[in-house]
Amino acid sequence: MASILPFDELNTFVERVRSRFSDGVLPNVKPTEEDIIDEMLDLFLLAYAIGNTVTNDNLNGNWQPTLEDIDNVVNERVAGETWKERARNYFVNGGTGDDLIRIAETETHRIANESALRTAREDGARFKTWLTMMDDKVRETHDYLLGETRSIDEDFYTFDGDHAPSPGKFELAENNVNCRCELVFS
Repeated sequence: MASILPFDELNTFVERVRSRFSDGVLPNVKPTEEDIIDEMLDLFLLAYAIGNTVTNDNLNGNWQPTLEDIDNVVNERVAGETWKERARNYFVNGGTGDDLIRIAETETHRIANESALRTAREDGARFKTWLTMMDDKVRETHDYLLGETRSIDEDFYTFDGDHAPSPGKFELAENNVNCRCELVFS
């Protein structure tokens, strides 16, 4: 399966955030808080589109989401807050660029995987299989899930009792942050 993450765009975003928090850049060149929020939204919309397109291509499907479908996924509350609320809190509370990058990476991953799952469901897929990057960075709870297949509406369960319908949707934050897992559908 082709990756569903927009790596080039995510890398560009990371560079822009780092420039905003760098002391060596002139203040008039640094992106504003609103610039960063807008770039994050653009990144998340692209992640949704890629998840939808790749999954449609893999399943020979053609499901297209409504604006409401996209909005529901992009602006979903995770641990009681939307991505935008968390990002704004970092600005208000003097957070670092690394905090914003972590939000962007985690949310891009969650949105792309949720888009893929919704698309697969609408395209008639009946099963989903968990894949990891199969390297030494994969956490034990996700390595445990490697190759596990579930029905399309069933959650995956880790050995620590956490569960999720797709990567990035676990109850425990430590199972979502920096996750790189994906699903394949059949």
